[in-house]
Amino acid sequence: MGSRVGTIHVSQRRFALLCILAYVVLAWAARFDMRLGQQIASLVYPLDTFSMYGGMPGEDRSHLLVRDAEGEVYRISDFRAYRCLEPLTGSDVRCAGRLGIPYHYEELIHYIETHQGQGELAVELITRTWDFPPGERVRTADCVVAHCTVAR
Repeated sequence: MGSRVGTIHVSQRRFALLCILAYVVLAWAARFDMRLGQQIASLVYPLDTFSMYGGMPGEDRSHLLVRDAEGEVYRISDFRAYRCLEPLTGSDVRCAGRLGIPYHYEELIHYIETHQGQGELAVELITRTWDFPPGERVRTADCVVAHCTVAR
C-alpha cells in the first residue's frame, strides 16, 4: 500500500506540472488579441492581462471627438452615420501616438464602423489632448485623424 500512495503523489505532481505548462503556452498564444494594435491585451479570464490597466495613468490624455467646420466639437455617438476617407485603424492611422486609452479608442472606432452611411455634414475626426497642471485644465492640441461626412 505504501508504494501505491507514493505513485499517486508522483502522478499528482506530474499532472500539476502539465497544467502549469499548458497555462503558460495558452497565455503566450493569447498575447496579441486586440485587433487595433500589437499589444499584450485581454482575451478571457484567467488569460486576461487586464490591458485597461496596462499603461501609466496620465501618459496620453487624448480622446476621439468630431469637429465641424465652425470648430464646434461633438461626441462620436452624437451622429448616426459616418463615411470616412482615411483609415481609422492599423499602422496608417494618423495621430497614432495620441489616440488616448486604447480600449476607449477601439470602442469609438467600433461605433463608427457599425454606423456606416451617407452623410451631408463634412467634419474632422480629431484626437483632443489635454494637460492637467495643478489646479487647472489646459487643452494642448488637436490632431486630425480623418476627414468624414456624418449624418445626425
